[in-house]
Formats: sequence, structure tokens, C-alpha cells
Amino acid sequence: MANNPQTPATAPESPVRRSYLFVPGARPDRFAKALGAGADAVIIDLEDAVAPGDKDSARAAVGAFLREHDGAGGPAVFVRTNSVRSRTGLLDILALTDLPDGTAPRWAGVLLPKVDGAEDVRLAAGLLDERNLPGALGALIESADGLENVMAIAAASPRLSFLMFGGADLSAELRVPLSWEPLVQARTRIVHAAARFGLDALDMPWIALDDEEGYRQELARSVLHGFTARSAIHPKQITAIHDAYTPSPEAVLRAGRVLAAFEAAGGGVCVLDGKLVERPLVLGSHRILALARRAGML
Repeated sequence: MANNPQTPATAPESPVRRSYLFVPGARPDRFAKALGAGADAVIIDLEDAVAPGDKDSARAAVGAFLREHDGAGGPAVFVRTNSVRSRTGLLDILALTDLPDGTAPRWAGVLLPKVDGAEDVRLAAGLLDERNLPGALGALIESADGLENVMAIAAASPRLSFLMFGGADLSAELRVPLSWEPLVQARTRIVHAAARFGLDALDMPWIALDDEEGYRQELARSVLHGFTARSAIHPKQITAIHDAYTPSPEAVLRAGRVLAAFEAAGGGVCVLDGKLVERPLVLGSHRILALARRAGML
């Protein structure tokens, strides 16, 4: 996905991911099952899924797992810490990055909850920079302040890889029901900011586990609305997410023809099937083919 001119040129190109599966940080017995569920990424949760009295033990368990985790060939692993504006959140990041010199944590990065402003992202990025550690960041937008400042948040750091829509907390702050229509403006603002700065946009988990038809309908809305991926709270949701976010064979064929025509034109504007082929269409075609490769279609 192309970076906006204001995005730092050093911003990493995000791997294409469709699904992010949450697993409680206090349940290390479930880590292996989550990693084998078929999701493109796993988020080990130290925040909402862990009771206040279990924070220290969960943090230790996740740290031990990350030191032993191979990480090769499996889903990307993120850790959702507690808020970096809290003592618990700072302890999370400090403990998980307290490694011997020359050793990197075996994770893809950190999901920051309750991000209210750009300074939250900069603080986390600075802690990783101080130790010279790799790792992408995700920002969970789930407050009125976060929604108000979402553009500044999206531009806060080259480490930022994605924004995530936190509908449950946001619906409470906005005093609206947790359903599509009352939150559509909030979703739009997050998608807009993510697109503006070349970030992925994650939609919130679907919590009605038994309403499969409703889930598929909302997934279709999510894709049309511009989200690039969806988070999940149960392994059985992964197939539906991948069905929604994987392009059709016809779209893959069309994307290949667009890129071939663009290349044949020497990288300039050309016409394919009576329609102009320009840079935005080329960028979209690259993403379609990347999704197809992720799905094993190519």
C-alpha cells in the first residue's frame, strides 16, 4: 500500500494479513491452539482478557512464551499490552523487552489499547527504539479522544502498522448501541486515517458467536467500507473472515491483466477493456495479488 507523502519514507511495508485472533494472556495452554487455528496473526491479550490480580503472572507467562517461540512459518504474534498511560502497561512493555543484548523478542509487535493521542504511540515506539528492538505497533481506537485525534495518531510513528476499531468501548463513550449504523461514522474516520497514511485498518471482533449469517453480512459491509482485516475472538470465525477478505478468482485475473497492461505501457497511463489504468488501480491490483498469494491462489 502506498505511503502518503507525509508518511516517513522509512515506514515498513506491512505484510498482508486478513485475520487477527485474540487469545487470553492468562491462558498459556491456549497459545499453541491459537497459533494453529489458521489466522494470519495472533494477538496475545494482557489487557481485557486478564483479571487485575493475574496481570503479573500473565505477563510472565507471555514473556516466557516469546522467549521460546520459534516464530518461523506460523502466524505473526502481537501482544496487546495495557495502556501505556498506566503503570501496568509500562511494566508490560518493559518486561517483554527486557532481553539480553543482541536478542530480539519473537513477536511481530505490540497492539496498544485505548490510544487517545499520538503521544501514546510515540512513547511505545521510543521504548522499542531505546533497546534497538524490532516490532510494529498497532493502535486501538476506542475512545472519543482517540477518534478525535485519529489522524495525528496515524501519523505518529514509522513503526505504526495498523489502526483497529474498538467498537465496544467506543459505543459506550458515544452513548450509542453496539451495532453498525450508530458507529458507521467512527468506522469511516478510522478507515480514512489508515488509508491516508498507508496503514491497515482492522475491524472489531464479532461477539455474537452463534449468529453466523449476521456475521457474514457484517463482514461484507466491513470489506465494502474499506477495512483490510478483521479481528476475531474464536477460531471458528477465521474461515468466514478469510472468505470475505480473499479476492475472487475473477478479481485476481483482472488484477493480473491490469499489471500486465501497465507494465507493457512502460509504467504509464494506458487503457484496458475501455477503462483507464492509472496508479490507484495499479496499487489496488498489487494488493489483490498479495491477498491471493496469502490465500494460496497463486
